[in-house]
Amino acid sequence: MQPLSFLGPLLSGLALLAVSTAVGAGAMRKLVHVYEAKHELKQGSAGFLRTIAGWSWIAIWAMATWFFATIIGDWGASGDLDGAIARSWLRLEILLHIASALSDADS
Repeated sequence: MQPLSFLGPLLSGLALLAVSTAVGAGAMRKLVHVYEAKHELKQGSAGFLRTIAGWSWIAIWAMATWFFATIIGDWGASGDLDGAIARSWLRLEILLHIASALSDADS
């Protein structure tokens, strides 16, 4: 293993953290609105149903962050970026099925 071989996965992990934080700020704002709606609106009202409609975006954000984190983790553990990407295709297929089910349930 080369002396600076950990630098690529480390920098990628930091970039993932920055991007997921920037993208996730909106998802977390939605989470707060949903939590507040549970305490202010009755379930079954139109306003309550509109507020919970964003849950799938939170789940998609979390799945995307997890997916890229697994690629970076695999890359850091194996030192093989091409192999880590190749192994990620099965995880991506599973996540796409989950995301499709979530978006169907959110309509």
